[in-house]
Parts: sequence; C-alpha cells; structure tokens
Amino acid sequence: MTTRTLAPITARPAPPVVDRMPAYRRYLVPAVIAFALLVTEALPQALTPFIRQDDWPFLVPENTSGVTSVAEHDLYEGRWLNHLWWAVIGQHGTPTSAAITYAVGYALVVAGLWRVLHLAGIRPRPLVDVLLGVALYASAVWVQLLYWPGVLTPSVLVAAGALWTLPWAMASRLRLGLWLGLWEACAVLTYPPVGVLFVLCAVVLLGRASWWRVLAVLGGWVAAFALGVGIAYTLNWIGNDYFGIKIAPWRHPNPLTSVSALVTNTGRWASSAGALWAAQWWVAVVAVVAIVLGLRDRALRGRMLRLLAALSVVAGIDAAQVLVTGVVTDSRGQLWTWYVAVLPVALLLSEPVRTPRLHRWGVAALVVLAVGGVLTWRSDVGEHQATRAQYAAIAEEATRVGPDGERPFVVVYMEPTLRHSREGGIMAGTMRMAIRADQDGLLPDWCRPSECRQLIARSSEGPVIDLGRTGSGPRVVGVVVPYPPAWIFDAESTAAARQALARAEQPR
Repeated sequence: MTTRTLAPITARPAPPVVDRMPAYRRYLVPAVIAFALLVTEALPQALTPFIRQDDWPFLVPENTSGVTSVAEHDLYEGRWLNHLWWAVIGQHGTPTSAAITYAVGYALVVAGLWRVLHLAGIRPRPLVDVLLGVALYASAVWVQLLYWPGVLTPSVLVAAGALWTLPWAMASRLRLGLWLGLWEACAVLTYPPVGVLFVLCAVVLLGRASWWRVLAVLGGWVAAFALGVGIAYTLNWIGNDYFGIKIAPWRHPNPLTSVSALVTNTGRWASSAGALWAAQWWVAVVAVVAIVLGLRDRALRGRMLRLLAALSVVAGIDAAQVLVTGVVTDSRGQLWTWYVAVLPVALLLSEPVRTPRLHRWGVAALVVLAVGGVLTWRSDVGEHQATRAQYAAIAEEATRVGPDGERPFVVVYMEPTLRHSREGGIMAGTMRMAIRADQDGLLPDWCRPSECRQLIARSSEGPVIDLGRTGSGPRVVGVVVPYPPAWIFDAESTAAARQALARAEQPR
C-alpha cells in the first residue's frame, strides 16, 4: 500500500488563477443552462411573465396611474442603481423584455459561478458536471425572485459582472480590493443579497491560501458592504434630504434602543431562521452531511474551514441586521442558504481521484440538490403561471369589445377585509394591472357602492359580471377579484391574518 504525499496546508499565497477550460465545456455549459431553463419551467416565466404588483413602478414611465414613484423606493430601499436602470432602460421596455433580460442575466450568473468553481479545482467528469450545473441553476431560493424582473434585473447583471471578473481580480491584492469595493457597493445599490455570492466565491477561489488572506477578504467584503450602505445614505441625503434609509412601517421595525428591544429582535430572528430552515430541511441535511464529511477529510479540511468562516460572516451580517432594526428578511432574500449546501458539496468533488468515497457522497448529494431544486422551481413557477393565466383570462373577458363595437367600462370589487390585507391588496393590484394591460394603459376603477352591491348579489355568476348600462353611459362590466392563491401566504402572514382572510373567502 502506498501513501500519497499531500501538499502541505500551510500559509502561502494562492496560486495564480489560470482559465484553461476544456473544449467540451464550451458546449456543455450553454447546453446545460438551456436544459435547466426548460426543465425548471423558467422559459414560460421569461416569455409570459407573472409580475408582482410592486415591480410595476420599474416597468412603466413616471406618473403612471396605479403605481408608486421609483424615487420613493430610493428613500425606503436605497437601491439607486435600480433607479438609474429604470431611467435609461426599464421604463422604455415591456414586462416580457424585462423578464427575458433577467433570465439572460441569471444564466450569466450561473455560468460565471460554474466557471469559478472550475477554476478552483472542482472539475468533475462531464455527467457529474451536468448535475453541478443544474444544482447551481435551480436554487430553491432564487426562484422566488423571478417575479420582479423590472427592479431586480440590475442585480443579476451586477452579480454576473462580479463573478466573471473575479478570476482577473485574484491576480493581485490591489485588484481584489478594488473588485470587492466596486461590486459589493453595486450589489448594495441594487439588491444586497446577491453580494454574498461575491465573498463566498472569492474564498473558494483562494483555495488553501493563508488564513490572513482569507480574513482580509472577509474584512474587505464587510467594509465594502458598509461602503455601499454609506453611498446609499449619502445619495438619500442629497436627493431626499434624509441621511439614511427609512424603514417602511409595514416592515414592523423595532430599533435596538433597549435590552427589551434586543430580546424582541432576537426572538424575531430565531423564529424566522427556524421557519426558513424548516422549509428547506432537505437543503440543511445535505449541507450538514457535506460539511461533516469535508471536515473529516484531512485534504479538504482547510478549504472547508475557510468556506465555513465565510458562511459564518454572511450569516452574522444577516442576523445583525435583524437584531439592530428588528426587520426580518423575507426568505427570498436569504440567497446564501442555498450555497450553504451547494458549495460544500462542490468541494467534495474537488479531489475525486484522491478521495473516491467523498466523490461518491458528493455525487449523491448533488443529485438531491439538483432534483429538489428543479422540483421547487417547477412548483413555484407553475403556481405563478397558473395565476397569471387565470387573471389574464378574466381581464380579456372583462375588456372584450361588445356587439356595439365599444369597449366596456371596467370596475373592480374585492371584499373589504381581503382588500385591506397584505395578500388581498397585492392580488387586487395584480388584477387591476392585468386589466390595465388590456385597456391600453387605462387603470380600472373600484366599484361604486351601488355597483358593489350588485356584484355581491351576483357573485355566484363568476368573476366577470355584466352590469349593463346606466342611462346613456357606457356598458359597465364588474370584476370580482378571486380569493388570493395559496402561494401568496408566506411567512409574513400571521395566524390572525389567515383567519380573517378565511372568514372573508366569499363576498358577503
């Protein structure tokens, strides 16, 4: 029995990154991404997108009826680069062009991340490489962002730019520092969660570089995050006379001003983290198995520990924001949780010849992530597409030109309890925007009291009800907004809200 001599895991600079892509990968990467686009059902969302209500301000010109101002989002979110994107491109496009651009940008993100892993020594055989590509694409968290292509397209383009220039930045400390400062600040000014990819990929690409260099990258990323926040604060000061970012009341902020606030915020964080991982229990299981196996292997232990350090910093930043502000991040903003599993699994594949047992475990874990991710995408996109088709059919029927050649005047009704709930308000806005699209930009009115009473009395006839003419006026058609779909009820919905909505399921 012979013993291989392992390279000592000592403090030394990371070797230069050499981009030597095998010829087959030039065809494999686009083919796998195209396959993933089809198998996850992301293509229908790109071509016939479902648009969430609060994405419309970034898809239409200023002062469009029924949407808020983009400038208002600057004050409450600090995403100034999104405002710039809207001014130059967003307001001049369509929902479909925005969704296609987002899909292309996300494909570039996946390809860039896949390339980084390849350059980091994770180069499995072609069939396993296909699984890796599908697992990278089918993030069970990222799928939840597809329905905001207007506002989030700049963030995926920033992420793609960062990942594709990372290997160039690794050539020197100066380049890497500039890279961190530029791209992380841009992430904060578009959509901060995408920035976690930058630091995780940088640490993976560092390989067995010294701990001092790894810690310097982690510290540089935190500083770059603070730089982005500072820029957002300053721009709000210049543009809105407010130094900082206002937190909207509906987010239920609870500033850290006392021990009692700390206890409350800690409870909020623990509750949200528990709900998040309960929903993604299978991802957590894969992550724990991969991390334990990696730590037990002497050849991989150093790289796994460095990755865990990066994940800890990312998780710490996320927890700190909740503790300081009391605002719980939506599950769709926790992009890092998918990479808690994918990246440790990828490390198990980095040395298949030396550790065949780890390779086999890595392949099995990759199958779980790829299949689970694809099924999650198909379910999520399928539900949203079903709602889009339902609302589009209602809008088409309501706005259909009558025998007299005139388009009817459309009014909308929703049971008051539903209308003033978070879920009902979102779906009512979505229904009105669907009708607006079929009325050449004319937003339908809410029904008047007499019209509402008729719609309540005739609600059993269906969602579209012809109310006829009033005197010499136009023909009036009423739309009863359907009960909100199941997918809108996420972790933000309290038990009390659910009960109130259930009581109001049918118009009274």
